[in-house]
Amino acid sequence: MRKTTAVLCLAVALGAGAGAQGLPNPFDVGLGVRAAGFGGAYTALAQGPEALLYNPAGLGVTAGLRADSAYASPMGLYSVTWIAGAMPGLGAGIAYLSAGRITDPSDSPLAFSHIALVAGGALPADRLPYLGEFLPWPVILGFNLKYDRVQVASEVGGNVAVDLGALTTLGLSFGDLRLGLAILDLGAGIGLGERNEAWSTTVVLGAALEMPVGLILCADLALDRLALGLGWAFGRGLEVRGGFTAQGGVVSFSLGMGVAWNYFVLDYALTTHPVLGPSHRLALGLVF
Repeated sequence: MRKTTAVLCLAVALGAGAGAQGLPNPFDVGLGVRAAGFGGAYTALAQGPEALLYNPAGLGVTAGLRADSAYASPMGLYSVTWIAGAMPGLGAGIAYLSAGRITDPSDSPLAFSHIALVAGGALPADRLPYLGEFLPWPVILGFNLKYDRVQVASEVGGNVAVDLGALTTLGLSFGDLRLGLAILDLGAGIGLGERNEAWSTTVVLGAALEMPVGLILCADLALDRLALGLGWAFGRGLEVRGGFTAQGGVVSFSLGMGVAWNYFVLDYALTTHPVLGPSHRLALGLVF
């Protein structure tokens, strides 16, 4: 059983699992706990440190200063730790993926580590020369720079990638409609030994409706993924969430909850998988 788990961990970590299109990094495993509660439909809702994961333009709508620490155990196969901070227009974070004790066929320990860094920024498009003159409504543009380093046995690889994002908000009579676009993991890939593993570049369109009564509806659409989410905010202290994701013929459901008290925010999310075990995610944030 231990070897089977190790093989599964390596398959996930190296992008050999079903639905993977390249070498994933810790940012690809659904670190955002609030986002996971919405089924991953977060391109238009992105803000705070989670904007570094889903849409860097969300840094432009971040209010105040926020620091997040999160822990995720996707499907019980491996764990990811995430520490990040954001302020209006700027953010940075670090993630570490661990698969526990991995062994080769002879049961000898196999060296494995995966660490990723990200820093991003966002600003209104009208602050860029000429660009604002051609846009019919205010748009926020965002940019992330990522570095990913992975070691498997004696093979070590690393490289950089970028994310691009855009976000706009339309005021309607029944709420605010947010529209987002994110292009994630643009890069040449990671050289690992004698081979090169491509980044799993993704283009995502997102929409979210935030109503004055606290109702939140959101959706993400990518080439191979559809995510829908529903939430309800009870004042500023409690938010409940639910959603589902369809990707590669696999449908997963999620539930989540966030509780805010003074400067503290605690988020939890549970996501299911039709074959593997459930995934638990927990995050603690400080908001100033």
